[in-house]
Amino acid sequence: MDSTLPTAAVLYNYDLDRDASPGLLIAKGGSGPTDDDPTKYQAWRTPPFGESVVIDEGDVQVHLWSAMKNFDATKGGAIAVYLRDFDGSNYVELGDATFTDATWHGGNSSWVQNSLSFSISSHTLAPGHSLELKLIVDNSSDDDMWFAYDAGNYKSRVNMPN
Repeated sequence: MDSTLPTAAVLYNYDLDRDASPGLLIAKGGSGPTDDDPTKYQAWRTPPFGESVVIDEGDVQVHLWSAMKNFDATKGGAIAVYLRDFDGSNYVELGDATFTDATWHGGNSSWVQNSLSFSISSHTLAPGHSLELKLIVDNSSDDDMWFAYDAGNYKSRVNMPN
């Protein structure tokens, strides 16, 4: 996770060990922010900060490009995101949000962008800490899900309060 918007022309396959499709497959059944099964979550983390970073109170917006596995437009999805302060071994949760949609694709059979929003209190990240966004696909999802990011057409991102 960094502050540079992606410009890659092609969506990379981030999980050659899980499937042959571009993007990232996350298996349904994630159990929350402490889930440690690498097939059931993705965590994006900034590099450790060299000095204290103050995060203002306000709304965080998470914009994700996703799809039901195999672009199955007949299925619904359920995801959760957790924004956390990570010190290298421990976490402090700053906020979280869930998003469920019984018609994830809305009649479309391609990548779709969804947004989640949640409020956080003011927080200071100490030097050496990172900001992390952890994503799970909830067990109530109809199937596993694909996520697209780090490509020009799929600018998944987190917008922090100013």
